[in-house]
Amino acid sequence: MTLRDLFTPKRVFFSLIVILLLLFFSRQVVTTLVPFIIGIILAALLDPIISYLVKRLRLPRGLSVGLTLLAVGSATLAMLFFSISRMVSELIELTNLLPTYARAITELTDDLLDHFNQLNEHIPTVISLNIQRSVEGFLGSLETGTRDLINRVLSTFASLPTFFLVSLISLVSTYFAARDKDLLVDAMLRLVPPRWRDQVSHARERVAVDLVGYLKGRILLLIIAVLLSGTGFFIIGTRYWVLLALVVGILDTIPIIGPGILFTPWIAISALGGDLDMAVYLTILYFIIFAVHQLIEPKIMGDSVGIHPLMMLLALYGGIVFFGAWGIIAGPFIAILIKAIMAAGLITWPDRS
Repeated sequence: MTLRDLFTPKRVFFSLIVILLLLFFSRQVVTTLVPFIIGIILAALLDPIISYLVKRLRLPRGLSVGLTLLAVGSATLAMLFFSISRMVSELIELTNLLPTYARAITELTDDLLDHFNQLNEHIPTVISLNIQRSVEGFLGSLETGTRDLINRVLSTFASLPTFFLVSLISLVSTYFAARDKDLLVDAMLRLVPPRWRDQVSHARERVAVDLVGYLKGRILLLIIAVLLSGTGFFIIGTRYWVLLALVVGILDTIPIIGPGILFTPWIAISALGGDLDMAVYLTILYFIIFAVHQLIEPKIMGDSVGIHPLMMLLALYGGIVFFGAWGIIAGPFIAILIKAIMAAGLITWPDRS
């Protein structure tokens, strides 16, 4: 099938209508589909374990799905309980200590201004006062913004009923998607014209394998970043090491920005405040996290997805440009989808010879 056969006027017209309707009702559509998308992704991730139980232990597929969900769910709940309880306690403590930290930074700024005035006694008093007021205003805004951010994070726990509802629907959809995988795949393939079914089936399998591989690779990189940073923060004796390790792990998944947005100002503040030991420790820890990430990411993602790291970086950046924060997910998915479609022969370039 060539591009000319694929993009007929009738197909383009109906595709545009569908796209416009999806854009108009995008919020409702996304909100409705999120639990089921999560269920399908979880079913794909758990399928190797389920298939192992079915083939090796001769268990019924429904029982294998139930046991797998029970084991994975119990482990996940235990980790979430520990992480969330520790995060909440650390966030509350951090909120209470924000004024103390703000005063310490203000004192540091005053000391720097005193040194600056001693080095240059000819600086006008008005300029010095303006600088001091600007710094104090910035610090006040920073404290207020940080406090608001922490309060918003804490307030999200008030929406736990909605979270539990979405989790319940996702769990049920995971069970049925995993148990009836073959039936669902056959039903979807019957919607495809017979002459395209082989190519679509091949593309579906390729997308599933690559998408699961990509998710596994990203989760593995996040776990490595959390373990490295958490171990380093614990050895250094940093307060809130669990919270900081989770933040570093999340930042590590964001291209271009990365953990540097946390470490760079922290190192600078420690050095300016005279805590050179902490600055050196943080620099070493950041270098280790950065070096390990750069060394293992191409190998993990290349083996998991089979897409060159440069093309994956392009997909991530393009996804962020077009879709914002959701582009971190949408960009790689589109790249994986295009790769699968091309590999399955659904789209071929016309021969101009």
